[in-house]
Amino acid sequence: MKKRLSTSLTFVYKYIFPVFFLGGSGIGTILAIPTLGVYSIPFLISFILVFAMCYFWNFRLKTVQVDDYYLYVSNFSKTIQIPLDNVKDVSEIIAFRTIFVEFNDETEFGRKIMFMGYTKMFLFYSNHPAVKEIVERKKNYRQQDTSYI
Repeated sequence: MKKRLSTSLTFVYKYIFPVFFLGGSGIGTILAIPTLGVYSIPFLISFILVFAMCYFWNFRLKTVQVDDYYLYVSNFSKTIQIPLDNVKDVSEIIAFRTIFVEFNDETEFGRKIMFMGYTKMFLFYSNHPAVKEIVERKKNYRQQDTSYI
């Protein structure tokens, strides 16, 4: 049975938030250029920084589900299955609940994916339960795999 590891707000973080954030920043920059001239350069720089932030923290987000054998990774238009044996490392940034999964082999989404873990009562803890879930299922997968030898 599949278990969702990523937040149900992934769509909002990936598409809705950047549209409003970039839209507001872009409109502010467009309005500042004719009014302020050369002094509008800080607005342009801030727009570039906002775009870079949205690219690195929002546009690359994936939804992730797991079962006993596979990770199911989706970008809302395509879903792929990745065997748990292909998982090389799982790490996280605690403050943002951002979880990174690195793979041994290249996948259709690259060697590394990023997702935001689901929210629990307390936002800050040492290891997100989704990280523990992937590590435990990978360990169980390997034990099942070696039991036939």
